[in-house]
Amino acid sequence: MQIDGDLVSFAVDTIYLEKDLETKSLPAEFTYLKEGNKEFLLGRSGYNLLKYEYPTGKLVSKTTFEKEGPDGIGSFFSGNLIAKDGIFFISNQKEITHTDFDGKVLNRHPLPETPADRLAANFSANRGNKMYWNGEKETLMVTDVPFLLKEKLMNYRDWVWEFDLKENTRDVALQFNFPKEYHDYFDDPELGVYFHLFLKKTNQHLVAFPATDSILVFSEGNSSKIFAGSNSQVEFKKGKTEAQGEYTVFLPSVETSRYQSMMHDPYQGLIFRHLIIEQGKNENEVFSKNSFVILDESLSKIGKVSFSSRTISSLGFCTPNGLYLKMMNQNSDDQEAYVRFIF
Repeated sequence: MQIDGDLVSFAVDTIYLEKDLETKSLPAEFTYLKEGNKEFLLGRSGYNLLKYEYPTGKLVSKTTFEKEGPDGIGSFFSGNLIAKDGIFFISNQKEITHTDFDGKVLNRHPLPETPADRLAANFSANRGNKMYWNGEKETLMVTDVPFLLKEKLMNYRDWVWEFDLKENTRDVALQFNFPKEYHDYFDDPELGVYFHLFLKKTNQHLVAFPATDSILVFSEGNSSKIFAGSNSQVEFKKGKTEAQGEYTVFLPSVETSRYQSMMHDPYQGLIFRHLIIEQGKNENEVFSKNSFVILDESLSKIGKVSFSSRTISSLGFCTPNGLYLKMMNQNSDDQEAYVRFIF
């Protein structure tokens, strides 16, 4: 099977999710869950959990989480995961908070202490990196992604952690090093990061870097590389530092090409790797040329599709009926649109 062309040519239809008067914007990502013979989409907007009938898009319930107190999830959280066994938050860079769907905290699990060679931990489920929950084993996998890559971090390896919530223990789930060429991207918040994807069915970890065509594959203690790049002309541009008063500020290049997150659609058996080819501003408009490099579950590249992130989100969610991506620049106060794609 070969998949090529414009993303829009694979669009099937659109669903519309309701908004209440207090919700300014809906998230790009939802979780598909089935309860008996009923189907739902659950997503977080700020401190609110929104539950929708699927595929009607009717808002069924809205649960507001507390910031503080016995059921507080923290004044700051760097990502969450909605699973059938509840919701997991990375709270205040201190702990994993596990709640039920009514906003009640079930338990809390402290994050590991930061070793000296890590400098400053950043456990995160943002920017396309996800947490992974194993309900049978009661384990949660979480990524630690650097804010900025520093020379001292080139020898650091403990980037992916697994929390055993039943035994209340934690351990390193995956070790790897940043490639040597990333010395060129120190202090760059766009190019000095990594993206992780876990394939539960095959027990494989995929690790990708923003300025590298290949992807690292880890399985049963072995590692390998696969090609998952684009044939498009790309240029990786490091940002620059600028003195602002007493401080030196790093300004990432907004024009640079860069690979970003990976998505797995288990229903269609596909993996999507997002690539920003080029973005900037010309005389008439701001533009953003993007593509998804597409792999099958055997990790063979089977094509790419092109799109503009000005019109469609690069993050989405999967259902048995297809992949949904949110339309950008929507102005309705009543609903927001998500386009369904089948490949």
